[in-house]
Amino acid sequence: MKMLLVSIVLLAASFAFAQDWQEIVVDGFTLNWATVPGDLLSVKLSAPTTGWLSVGFDPSQAMLDANIIIGYVESSTAVLRDDFGWQMTSHRADTLLGGTHDLTVDGGSEAAGETEIQFTIPLNSGDSYDRELMIGNTYTVIFARSANGEDNFTAPHSVTASAQIEIPALALEPYSWAGVKVEGW
Repeated sequence: MKMLLVSIVLLAASFAFAQDWQEIVVDGFTLNWATVPGDLLSVKLSAPTTGWLSVGFDPSQAMLDANIIIGYVESSTAVLRDDFGWQMTSHRADTLLGGTHDLTVDGGSEAAGETEIQFTIPLNSGDSYDRELMIGNTYTVIFARSANGEDNFTAPHSVTASAQIEIPALALEPYSWAGVKVEGW
């Protein structure tokens, strides 16, 4: 019992002092990101909607050429898709264009009118429908969200925004989320 209590306290302390996550808030969207071993980028995105939300990395113009991750939460399950901005105002699933689905769904939730999705993507998947992200470089990211209740990939967006982010050097330990070491690895 004493060991369990010590483990819980250490876990809470690790989480509280994890300072490796980057964060940006723009027009109601909150994006958190950190690099992890294996040349991966862990991402958490939230916005005030009960529909879908998305983030697109490194568009050349509007949505064109962006690596777009779009998702929603339905029945407590996060549903995400790896898309590509194939036109300035349109995107499609990478797999429909001949590419690959290069993301890991790490979770998601919907509460109090806000949706949050969590995922991990490779910095360089090798898929021509994903943008390579390099540590130390700054990239444009685009955000969009649907109206409430639009749990699908086809409803139009109701709010959009954009920002610049820098991809940080390796920040998190292997087998961790938010800097908290997962026991048993």
